[in-house]
Amino acid sequence: MRSQDLIRATENTKIYLDMDGVLANFFHEYAKMAGVNDYRSIPPASADPTLDKMIGTDFFHKLPKFPTTDALVNLALRYAKTYSICSSPLRNDYKNSAKWKLAWIKENLMPQPAEIFITPNKEQHAANADGSPNILIDDRGVNIVAWRAKGGIGIKYQADEDSLQKVANGLSMAYGQ
Repeated sequence: MRSQDLIRATENTKIYLDMDGVLANFFHEYAKMAGVNDYRSIPPASADPTLDKMIGTDFFHKLPKFPTTDALVNLALRYAKTYSICSSPLRNDYKNSAKWKLAWIKENLMPQPAEIFITPNKEQHAANADGSPNILIDDRGVNIVAWRAKGGIGIKYQADEDSLQKVANGLSMAYGQ
């Protein structure tokens, strides 16, 4: 049994949802911008130049919602009274990408999240002041590892690859159900 399996949610646990890859289909639009059909086909030499094309634009505002977005929000709300967003800004474009992510969230999510954090350091929200763990649902393994290292519960989920059942199972385990 992994030590992560021993951490349980409490009444103070907050559920944080990532935006890109979890609620918004970043990967499809990233691939289109790179001129390929699938983001996995983006040549390594094109990855950073493609990300650079997003700088100063409203790229994040135009992202389509995944068909599972509303169901994921509702799933989180079965376990907690509210949910929050914890999303990373685009490197070298923090302020602008944050502005457009906030606009996307306002227009696409109902009910609205209780809190929104656009930060490159998600793990700072992994645990509350009382030591209770928070939950992060994120598509990037590096974020899950950092979250867990700070005492939180991480559920790796990528909407275009994983079933919502993966999140349901993770939340059920976290809440001891």
